Amino acid sequence: MDASLKDFLMSQPPGSDLDREQIEFLLAQAWPSLRGSRAGGMQPHKIRGRTEALFWNPPQLTFEIERHGGTVNGSTRAEMQQWCVDVSAHTAEIVSTRRRQLHAMASRVNVKQPAAIIAEAILKNQESASLKRYPDGRVKVLISALLPHGDDFKQTVSGRRKRFRAALDALIQPHGWSEVSTNTYQQRSQAS
Repeated sequence: MDASLKDFLMSQPPGSDLDREQIEFLLAQAWPSLRGSRAGGMQPHKIRGRTEALFWNPPQLTFEIERHGGTVNGSTRAEMQQWCVDVSAHTAEIVSTRRRQLHAMASRVNVKQPAAIIAEAILKNQESASLKRYPDGRVKVLISALLPHGDDFKQTVSGRRKRFRAALDALIQPHGWSEVSTNTYQQRSQAS
């Protein structure tokens, strides 16, 4: 372990207000030499400017850091990792994790109602702005008309569409309809 982190911390009284910039600089320097420091994909360059709740209780320094892996995939939440660095044992470990809401969540949508409306239109051969009918009897559900895909909440929209398809399948399969391609359905007797 880089002696300067240990030396600096040992010169601080327990529970004292720590200079976050100084600690982050020294912590990033020492990070590669700490056993367990690679857990959770943590890298030294991810420390600077991102630690929160620094607390010194010799020989342990604890802090929280916000990780953004999920947000890259469209999540509105970040993972908060709480770390404990033991300067005497030369270790770093994640002691707990939790989620932090970064952006407003998308409003809840019950997909059963639109699935029931579309199922009725399919089964009763009714026209709908959310359906495209083909001469061979196939029916395509225009999913983006029912559950639009915006720039935000990609995982949410994807999950809603999946739940919608499952609800629709449950309603039309007992009547001989099955999915022949994504969002496209046909009665079994008409399928070739």
